[in-house]
Amino acid sequence: MRCPKCGSDEGGKFCSKCGAEVRRKAGVSKCSKCGKGLEAGAMFCAECGEPTGHRPSKGAVAYLPWVLSALALVAFAVALTLFIQGQASTRVGDMPVTGALPEAERVNPDGTPIGSTAGPGGVDLGSMTPRQAADRLFDRVMREDEAGNEAQAQQFATMAIQAYGMLPPGEIDADAHFHLGLLNLVLDDVDAADREADLILSLADEHLLALSIKARVASARGDTAAQAEAFNRFLDALPAGLTSGIPEYEMHDNMLESEAVRAREATGRN
Repeated sequence: MRCPKCGSDEGGKFCSKCGAEVRRKAGVSKCSKCGKGLEAGAMFCAECGEPTGHRPSKGAVAYLPWVLSALALVAFAVALTLFIQGQASTRVGDMPVTGALPEAERVNPDGTPIGSTAGPGGVDLGSMTPRQAADRLFDRVMREDEAGNEAQAQQFATMAIQAYGMLPPGEIDADAHFHLGLLNLVLDDVDAADREADLILSLADEHLLALSIKARVASARGDTAAQAEAFNRFLDALPAGLTSGIPEYEMHDNMLESEAVRAREATGRN
């Protein structure tokens, strides 16, 4: 509230600068310009429009969006932690009962890969990197989807997409885009899956994983012509791709073999 004598902003009954009375009685003060009484909490004088200097405090509702965003982030972090911890006892399909990482992700203490037998050298799930955790969620989604557990597959697919979204841009490579494409297909978001395929093709215009996504997207849309085109491109690029040594091809070699069978059946090619 402004002092009616010297004009300084004051919050008490008397001005700390000149000692003049600021509030004549509880909840009432005078306008510093025209001297008319002001209602408690008024921002402007009702008589002359002079600003009173009063700033209303923000209510709790003003902070609600920030609170909800923070709670959502905390809930996701807790859910991801519980999922990782639960892998030690939850088994789907042929998932290792110990929750050990797949062979390609298990390492010895010195960082070198170890064999396919799970042992003390396997990485504990609690020590996984964010990318490994995202990939682990992807693996869980694929297992649930193959087992026909649609509800669980979609639940974990949402978590997996959020996990990939939290990675630094430099870690979103062609393999991550492929995973995101499949995850979006599990959620029936065909357009999002198609965008992920296009992002891969912008890096390599005949990428096998991207063409596989394109064929699945076309199938989901009922576009047989687009599916045949994607399959033909896939089969044309397959021989060179299998000998290219591209890491994501080696990680998904079984899938590429299955996709080749589907492509030949759909196109009638040998």
